Amino acid sequence: MIATTPTTLRADPQLRELLLTYFLNSLTGAELADWLKDIGQDPRGSVEERRARIRAHTRYLTMPQAEFPRQTEAYLQPYSAGHLADLCEQLSIPANGTKDALYRRILREVHYREGWLQRIAPAATAPLTAAAVMPFLAWFPLKMRSDFEKDYYPLLHDELEEVFGAVYEQLPVAHGSTLKIDFHVGDPQAHGVGIEVKMPKSNADVQRTLGQLDQYQRRYGENLLLFVLMDFLKPEIAHFMQEALKRNNVRSVWR
Repeated sequence: MIATTPTTLRADPQLRELLLTYFLNSLTGAELADWLKDIGQDPRGSVEERRARIRAHTRYLTMPQAEFPRQTEAYLQPYSAGHLADLCEQLSIPANGTKDALYRRILREVHYREGWLQRIAPAATAPLTAAAVMPFLAWFPLKMRSDFEKDYYPLLHDELEEVFGAVYEQLPVAHGSTLKIDFHVGDPQAHGVGIEVKMPKSNADVQRTLGQLDQYQRRYGENLLLFVLMDFLKPEIAHFMQEALKRNNVRSVWR
């Protein structure tokens, strides 16, 4: 239910070289010195000497695939929207949008190229499934945390729309029903994938969610997906909820 490491991981040397070169060429002398300190190397010398020393001692090009996305995320965080747009152009991906959109797009490309995610063909003939959506919700960056689940809706909508295209919010799960799914991915007249966002804070919230599952599953079956924000759940209640979802065959992503 919580994301696991895929078995299809593969290092992409060309991608890693492009990213390292961009980082080295875009950082100031002081920033290069800080990088050298972080890896236990002498921070002195000219800018070119610092770049060469980092290249000689960094693990970035050879680090395990399981560590590479998180390290890239850390390197990207200080960059401005302008820098991120420049890097998008070098990666041959769209360079429009907000700073957060650019940031997520670069990290998504890293996950594509290193085997974490499989690209979704725009004209795919096979129906979209919850299993195909899960990895994208499991790995996209959440740079902020909030006390309210609705604060996550715009971020989730943007990510789902960019990856999958048609996304609808607050769609009734049945004709005349007051219960609505937070996101419906796909044709609203077809089965699609239903994504419900939950931030339970108590056992009562968990019980309320479990009580809604029957109606959700009547509409979506195995293509129901719960996106659970677990900031306020005690471990024992989270475990209870996870076990209940297993018994009901409900897929979930926990963040």
